[in-house]
Amino acid sequence: MSDPLLTKLEVALGDTSGVFISAGVDAQAYLSGLAADIREHTCIPFPLTATVMPPGFPDVAVGNAISGQCIAHNSSGYWLVYRPEQDQFYCFWGTDQSKLGAHGVFGSPLYCWSA
Repeated sequence: MSDPLLTKLEVALGDTSGVFISAGVDAQAYLSGLAADIREHTCIPFPLTATVMPPGFPDVAVGNAISGQCIAHNSSGYWLVYRPEQDQFYCFWGTDQSKLGAHGVFGSPLYCWSA
């Protein structure tokens, strides 16, 4: 993994903060599965933009554009994005890359991917 963003992602996969785990679910297996799914869908980082949707973000108003570097995505419409200015991971949604929404989900990569 030579890309610094992908290295940052790999380190951040150890952060489980904010991840909801239902009662009766094997937490270790669930978290390991999330990390494996992210790794499976990791991509060479590329710029990506989405429109902020409700409930929005503390620092960006609903309706504004938000951009970052996409580091993982799947065919279901999940896009894991890193915003270097905030040193934070975000989740964008949508199956059309030109019409993505950002619905206020940010934090650890595992939290974003599980949202």
